[in-house]
Amino acid sequence: MSHLMYQEKRRCISGQLIKTLVFCAVCMCGVFNGAPAMAYPAFTCAYEKDHNPPLDTEADSWFQQARALEKVRGVKDWRTIVGLYEKAIAKDHWKAMHNLAGLYRTGWPGQPGVEQNTSKMLDLYERMVKLKVPLGYYNWAVVVENGQGMLKSDRMASSYMFQAAQLGSPLAQVQIGNYLSFALPRDKQDDQMAEPYFRCAGAQNSPDAIIETAAFYKIAKKNKPLALFYYQRAASLGDFIGIESLIGAFSVKPGPTDNFGYQPDEKLHEFYSGLSRQLDANPNLRFPNLMKDHPLPAHPEQGFDAEHPDRRPEI
Repeated sequence: MSHLMYQEKRRCISGQLIKTLVFCAVCMCGVFNGAPAMAYPAFTCAYEKDHNPPLDTEADSWFQQARALEKVRGVKDWRTIVGLYEKAIAKDHWKAMHNLAGLYRTGWPGQPGVEQNTSKMLDLYERMVKLKVPLGYYNWAVVVENGQGMLKSDRMASSYMFQAAQLGSPLAQVQIGNYLSFALPRDKQDDQMAEPYFRCAGAQNSPDAIIETAAFYKIAKKNKPLALFYYQRAASLGDFIGIESLIGAFSVKPGPTDNFGYQPDEKLHEFYSGLSRQLDANPNLRFPNLMKDHPLPAHPEQGFDAEHPDRRPEI
């Protein structure tokens, strides 16, 4: 899939869910603040990590064992994997709930041990919500909006999506940001209102949300150096899209979706190509010092940031 197709696919907003999202957000804002609801809710940035329940040490060990078995190439021992997840879930390990629910959502055709089971999926998502896990609210919003195993309810889905964003879910935050910046009729789109959602999501360690933030700055704000800053941040977390964007940005002949207006730089092109090869060999690789050790050069026209050309961007 091309980078452009990927961005377009990622920016597709669930129609009915988003149509009622802001309405529900306004209502929830009034309820939470005890103040009259305004046209749009004021957004206060919250981080997912500050709202996630703590994980039991023993349960996390079982979770990590299950994850390691899932990554084994070839035939997987699904019965053991599911058993480890279930042991972790018995101690309220919400990450295990999320992963096992994902397995039940699709099943693994032809492999015994994990069959598609919508009822079990819903039970796990509901349990995450009861634990007030931000990702649980986001998951619940998605399944309710899609009517997976329950009566489809756009109003309920919108309410859960807004609560997920308020609790710091970066996926919910970019969903709302995408609505404000891309999904509204052109004369209603509001990049200024969308930006805090993207900034908040982009500061968290979710590669998907960071890629969405980069796309917002590139497409909506036309801020090429800030967009590349976020692509580099995604690359530091092992994201292929981020690395490929950096490779293209400094190539002699960048493709139309990777043309950020930088001067070709053979050394940088080869450096990021090398990171891509390393990640191909080991998808679990991360580059935590990438942004510190390899700060991006100034853009020929926009400097380090189109709005603050002489100042390097910060999270």
